[in-house]
Amino acid sequence: MSIHTGFRAWALVLAASSVACSISKSVSDSIESSSDSTSSVSSSSSPESNETKYRKGVESYTKAFVVSGGSDSTFMAGIGDLAQKRGITDWEANDNTWLGIGRGLGGTKIDKVQLDVYEQNWAGGDAAKIKLIQKGFDQVR
Repeated sequence: MSIHTGFRAWALVLAASSVACSISKSVSDSIESSSDSTSSVSSSSSPESNETKYRKGVESYTKAFVVSGGSDSTFMAGIGDLAQKRGITDWEANDNTWLGIGRGLGGTKIDKVQLDVYEQNWAGGDAAKIKLIQKGFDQVR
């Protein structure tokens, strides 16, 4: 191997490593920027996402409860536990509680008479809560 050929090989290695470092830095910066964007989107949508997860949890719990049965107080305690796990405060005033219950009831085979009984027992005659249960029920049926 001549000195001239050795120098060319060394120059190519140096040039390639310089390009590789530049590409690596660019990709790294791109990933970091993308990560920052994702986390800002994530943090801005977290409350909604948490609310959605809560509503879906209430929906699933309601379906399972209607199928397996139990007391009204047990049902309400279970809803309270779900809310606590999701960091939901004042779950009785949270619309997603009642929409989730309605959607859960809509996913079962209950009829209108049974729906009315659940609405009265669980919403305590509160017209706004009953309306939300009905709305959730109608979304599914």
